[in-house]
Amino acid sequence: MKGITLQRVKAWLTLPSLVFTVIMVSAVIVLGSSLIPSRAMAPRSISLPTVCQAPLKSPEISWQLPQDLEGNLQQKNLNVVQRAADLFAWQEFIALNWPAKSGVRGVPDQTVNINAVAPRVWETWKETSEVYLPDGREPLPWNAAAPLPPGLGKPLKILYRQSKVDEVLSDEFQPTKADLALPGTLTDQQGRIVRYEIRMNQVAFDYVVQNKLYDANHQAKLEQFNFPNGAILIKAAWREVEPTEEARFHTVSAYVSDRADLTKATYQEIRMGLVGFHIMHKTASAPQWIWSTYEQVDNVRGEQPSFFNPHCPDCLANHQTQAHVPNQVTRLTPIPNQNPDCNQPNQAIDNVAELNKTIQAGLKNSVWQYYELVNTQWPLPKAKIDPTPKTVFQVKPPILANTTMETYIQKTSSCMGCHAIARGVNPNQYTASDFTFTLAYAQPQPAQTQIIPPPAKPVSAWDTEQWNSILRGYQLTTQTYELLPENVPVAKLHCQSCHLNGGGNPKASAWLGMMEKYEYPQTTNLQKRINQCFEHSLNGKPFPITANQPEFRALITYMQWLDEQAQVLDIPRPKTPFPPIPQLTGNSQRGQAIFQQKCSFCHNTDGQGRYQTDTYYRPALWGEQSFNKLAGLHRLNTMAEFIHGNMPYQFDGNLTPQEAWDLATFIDNQERPSGSANSAK
Repeated sequence: MKGITLQRVKAWLTLPSLVFTVIMVSAVIVLGSSLIPSRAMAPRSISLPTVCQAPLKSPEISWQLPQDLEGNLQQKNLNVVQRAADLFAWQEFIALNWPAKSGVRGVPDQTVNINAVAPRVWETWKETSEVYLPDGREPLPWNAAAPLPPGLGKPLKILYRQSKVDEVLSDEFQPTKADLALPGTLTDQQGRIVRYEIRMNQVAFDYVVQNKLYDANHQAKLEQFNFPNGAILIKAAWREVEPTEEARFHTVSAYVSDRADLTKATYQEIRMGLVGFHIMHKTASAPQWIWSTYEQVDNVRGEQPSFFNPHCPDCLANHQTQAHVPNQVTRLTPIPNQNPDCNQPNQAIDNVAELNKTIQAGLKNSVWQYYELVNTQWPLPKAKIDPTPKTVFQVKPPILANTTMETYIQKTSSCMGCHAIARGVNPNQYTASDFTFTLAYAQPQPAQTQIIPPPAKPVSAWDTEQWNSILRGYQLTTQTYELLPENVPVAKLHCQSCHLNGGGNPKASAWLGMMEKYEYPQTTNLQKRINQCFEHSLNGKPFPITANQPEFRALITYMQWLDEQAQVLDIPRPKTPFPPIPQLTGNSQRGQAIFQQKCSFCHNTDGQGRYQTDTYYRPALWGEQSFNKLAGLHRLNTMAEFIHGNMPYQFDGNLTPQEAWDLATFIDNQERPSGSANSAK
């Protein structure tokens, strides 16, 4: 072992989770107990004042990972529950960021303190790219190292994601931005793009492997998913750091990829600093998981914030930019800094800012003193006899956002609410995936067979003859107010805002059988019905009913093409516009809570939709830019059926009939144009 130095051993210990070498073990043997004690480090307690006189256990600087919240969410004073949740969050943050034991994934090194130079426990977990492999291949065993792409000589962490959403999933599937016209990247003040990774612990990995959930063909046959208690998933955000900054960051050397396809990527070895951290942890008391999020303290404040320029008052805050153009980020949901009123036990308030200061003081000799808890989200326990699925819940606090991950939707971000709609990989049958979107990464991706896809190329002779008109009809359907401003001057809606997927979705008032239903071309009933949509559902103006009117001709030809495609694809004509549901009584207050959790991240805080840079991304549900009171969706039963059959978009089946009626009742109570024939201004 000649030539081994302390500096060299420290360098080896910085290698990431993919490498477990005999050299490191040999070095430990040579250097002996002077470097690594043989006994486990004793936890160090941090003294805290009580909250509402509740005797909660003090947090510890320890490698021990908590299994559940103290009190199991059962304390009567919700302020105490919130403090227990925040202590749980800090305790797991410390444990997961403990130095990992060499040679084995996911195990803390109990013989060193938190300052030791080594990969952190969570960094040794499986990245989802190691789990969901091309062609649905079985992943390598838990402790196996992932093979490096060709040409990479060092076993370093690979960072390829430019968004917290995996590239397998589109923004349509998991919306995390507010502007369709611009990328969802986050760029620091030096013009460098933030990178992301997603990792799972062994409990989650074993569940995926044992149930073959990595194989999309097998997964698509399953009817339910239920991860075991103890399953944890991590999302981490990283930015490039300079040597002078490293003392305030947890840093690693990483290969940063220029694209998601690692077989075609080029790489740069870059020093990266951790700037954002999400933990979702399933526990016995929280079947909806516990959600906690953390940030590096310099993200949006301080002398040189990573993502905020204090000298640019005219910079638009929290707006997307082109990649490498710095984003101006501010925190819209403050870290709680008020003490609870113990006489108001339903508040669920904790002074997280003060708690952070105390924990940070306990971590003062490490880089972890420069990280802070933003907040912790948890479910209110249900009654034991409650028959509703776990995707029906109440949550405290209702909003939770990290400036590095929910940058552009902070006011409407709820970790639990967003993940509650997550589904498995089967696009033809909704199956709740137990609050994780990662199951949808399974390969090979199954084909959607129940919705008519957009027109791509002519197939029949009739298609070829009518192709320009078919394409024009599809364009009018999917870009209605943009292409027809004289007819839709106020509302910012498309025909497919109601008739989803360009009228080709059998669950959403599909345009199938229109010729027969409206006796076209023998009568003008179909043109009159189209005009009703423009006057009511688009709050606009009708077209003149004349021979060969171009918009009518294009839309009707496109409808005829949909009929043709339905026959080719063997998609049956639906018997009703929307799948029928039981008649129930809706509750507007419940509907408002459901809207906040499962709808607002798409449709915005007040249902006004998302139209940044004057580009349609998600439609307005009420207000002047929505449909008027004469529209079919203003009828309560129609709205409830539409919601239950189709919403959240691409997650139809997530909502119960009662949730649909509650949402419909809430939306129906909102203000919208009154509507009258030919009255759009």
